[in-house]
Amino acid sequence: MQNPIFPSGHFYSPVVNTVELTADKSADFWTRPGRCAGIDFHPTRQLEILQQWFPKFIGDYDYPDEGEPFDPKGYFNLNDQFGVLDSRALFVFLRAIRPKRMIEVGSGFSSLLVADVNRRFLDHSCEFTCIEPYPREFLRKGVNGISRLLIERVERVDPAEFTRLEAGDILFIDSSHVAKTGSDVNFLFFEVLPLLRPGVLIHVHDIFLPLEYPQQWVIAENRSWNEQYVLQALLMYSTRFKVMFGSAYAATHLGSAVVAALARPDGHGMGGGSLWIEVQ
Repeated sequence: MQNPIFPSGHFYSPVVNTVELTADKSADFWTRPGRCAGIDFHPTRQLEILQQWFPKFIGDYDYPDEGEPFDPKGYFNLNDQFGVLDSRALFVFLRAIRPKRMIEVGSGFSSLLVADVNRRFLDHSCEFTCIEPYPREFLRKGVNGISRLLIERVERVDPAEFTRLEAGDILFIDSSHVAKTGSDVNFLFFEVLPLLRPGVLIHVHDIFLPLEYPQQWVIAENRSWNEQYVLQALLMYSTRFKVMFGSAYAATHLGSAVVAALARPDGHGMGGGSLWIEVQ
């Protein structure tokens, strides 16, 4: 691969200049909620989900804290990929919505959770398709509750696959998180989302609106992810996509309701990176 004409961190490079960013931004840049102009986070709706949906179903959430990370036999809480509020929100959404079809782009621990809910609570009524170009061994072996595993980059999947989703179905996105020429993010946002029918629910993971990406990720790890900014632009003044629930927003603005919904008085694990939106 040819060396880039502009080095990482150059103002023409999409890679963040961590030295410059550290010098320019104050400490609260990472923790203060942004204005997110033009985005209605629908706090009343989020509060209803926490106060009405969670109490109805969260008592059935019985997954163990510990498990085998490299060859898991089922979902467990203390994994490093899907957080406390995110996992419980997914559990509650599946129980409340009862989707007939769900397509997951980017599979892993969340797939185990969905598969278990499909088995135990939905009577296998959800056609659950996973699209994962680099599946871990436990996915290759097959998981009871997963209907199909497409070992393929999502960009190579026929967009018509997503038109099968109807109102009440779910598109669960956990992508590369990077918008660039030919990327999965570009394909999903510019070719798939416009095809979705009204009433389809979209979950996008590792989205921290109204906050920035975590400082650790940007500065220490220099991930330079940018999917959140594409999604933020999509939601600004949008009448097509409506925010339903956001883990980061709820933790930031509805903290006491989150603590009550999770039944965790210490507030541990209140945050997360799940954002749920509905096609209008």
